[in-house]
Formats: sequence, structure tokens, C-alpha cells
Amino acid sequence: MAPDQDAQSGLKAAFARLESGDVEGAAVLCRRLLAERPRDPALCQLAAVIALRRGDAPEAGRWAAKAIELRPGYAPSLMVAGRAAHAAGDARAATDFFRAAMRLAPDRAEAAFMACVVLLEAGDPAVQALLDHCLETFPDDAPGWTEIGLALRKAGRLEAALVAMRRASRIGPSAQRHRICAAILGELGRKVEAVEALRAALAIGPDFETGFALGRTLREVGDSRAARGALEQAIARDPRSGKGWFALGLVAQDSRDWPGAADAYRKALACEPTLAEAAVNLGTVLQETGDLDGARLAYREAIRIRPDTFGRIAQALAAAPAGEVWLNLQALRQSLEA
Repeated sequence: MAPDQDAQSGLKAAFARLESGDVEGAAVLCRRLLAERPRDPALCQLAAVIALRRGDAPEAGRWAAKAIELRPGYAPSLMVAGRAAHAAGDARAATDFFRAAMRLAPDRAEAAFMACVVLLEAGDPAVQALLDHCLETFPDDAPGWTEIGLALRKAGRLEAALVAMRRASRIGPSAQRHRICAAILGELGRKVEAVEALRAALAIGPDFETGFALGRTLREVGDSRAARGALEQAIARDPRSGKGWFALGLVAQDSRDWPGAADAYRKALACEPTLAEAAVNLGTVLQETGDLDGARLAYREAIRIRPDTFGRIAQALAAAPAGEVWLNLQALRQSLEA
């Protein structure tokens, strides 16, 4: 194989490893290739991308600068340099790199959207003109509008973030985009709409976290039956999730299903033995069934896990029909810790 062909083959192999998630394998291959061709701009750019994947922004910036030095006026290298500067917190340099890439490749949506992201994060009023440009030039770029939505959310501009994320979701429906819409709606207090967004996410890509979020949100809007169903389906996908069983226990407790709640809290503790809240709630539920001895054992476990649960336990013991009122709280603590 000719030297150039060999280099191209090695470069493709390194990129393939990177795309498959094998960052270290790509790094090893890239170093080997750079030892043979230290002034290859494509290899320098690859080294910068690898450094970004590793979270090493300064290293990424150095390799990107070398790639630009060896191949000036190449938009992809400028984009990598911009992302490296952005990761390093240098908003001015990042904006300059992204704007330079825009001038060289005006049809590249990524450059315009990333420039918007940086300006949004910096609170720069110049962002509005750039947003208008993106809306006019790249109205159907789902990844770009996703980036804008995330940046707006980070900046606290929730209504605008929702508009951007809903645009991205319409253009390119995905479970992740619907989940982000749901999270923003939740932050806005629009829980019913958040439920619909989570259901749309589940329809595309059912997973535990989405089902868990749906169950919790349904509980918040007062639909206990639907919440229970959503949580049971989520737990079926990850039966070792302590938080899943705990959330199911809360829903069962809301419905006064004491046996169901007790079972869920016990399973939550089996999955996550340090979940003190599950032990406290188990004790409360057992009191409701009249099992005071079982409740005291649960409370004892809660205090062992986290001593600051004692105040809640003292209140719970006094409040339930089958309970105890202790005037001497120190004696109560000692009896539970014995």
C-alpha cells in the first residue's frame, strides 16, 4: 500500500474507533500515526477531537491550533478549536473561531449554532441577530436547535428554551429531546404537559429513567393509578433500582395500600440499604397496619442509617392510630437504638 493510502487507512481506523466509543484505542492509534506524520493536519485535528472526548480542553486547544497552523482556513479545524475554547471557558476565543468557520462555510449550521450558544451563555445581546440568522437559514436543523434549547435553559430563559426544544422535537423526534422538553415544562410548573412529553419519549425509547420520571410526574398531578402503572413498568426494566421501589412505595402509601407500600419500601432497602427515608416510611406504614413492633424495628434501622431521622420518627410514632407518645425523647431515642 502506498504511504498516502496507508496514512488514510490509519486515519479512518482511528476515527472508526473514536465513533465506536473506544477513545483510548483511537488515542493509541493516533499517537502512532503522529509519530510517523507529525505535520499531518488531519491527524492533529483528530488528536484535538480525542482530547475533547477525554475532557482535556487545553490539550485539545493545542492540537487544534497546530492543525490550523498546518492547514489555515479549514472550517472543521476551526470548529474543533472553537469547541476547545468553549470547554476551557474562553468565550471570546470560542466566538471568534465559530464566526471564522461561519465565514468560510456559511452553509455549516453547526458553526452558527455554536456561536449562538457561546453568546447566550455570555449574555451577549449580539446573540439575537445570530438567532434570527439561524431561524432564517437553518430552520430545520434539529441538533442545532437542541443546542440552543440547552443553552437557553442553562441561562434560565425557560420559555425560550422550550420553544427551541419543541422545534427540535418536531423536526427530529427523539426520546432525549422529549425528555428535555418534559424537564423544562416541569421547571415551569406545567406538569400536565410534562406528562405528555414523557409519554412521547417513552413511545420512542422506553427506558427506566423516562418511566420513573413519568411516574413521579403523574403522582405530582394527582393521578395515582397511572403513576403506579408507570412506575411498575419502569421497575420491570430495572428491578434493582432503590429509587424506583421507593417512588412506588410513595404511590401505594398515597392510596392507603399499606401492604403494597410496605413491600415496595422493603425492596427499596434491599436494593439500596442506605435509603433511610424508605426505612422511616416503612415504619409509618407498619404502624398503620397495627404492627408496632415491626414499625419500631424499621425506625431503629432508619436511625442506624441516618441519626437525623429521629425527629420525624418521634412525630410518626405519636401521630399514627397505633402509636406511642413519649414525653422523654431521650428515653425514646435510647429505646430505639437499643
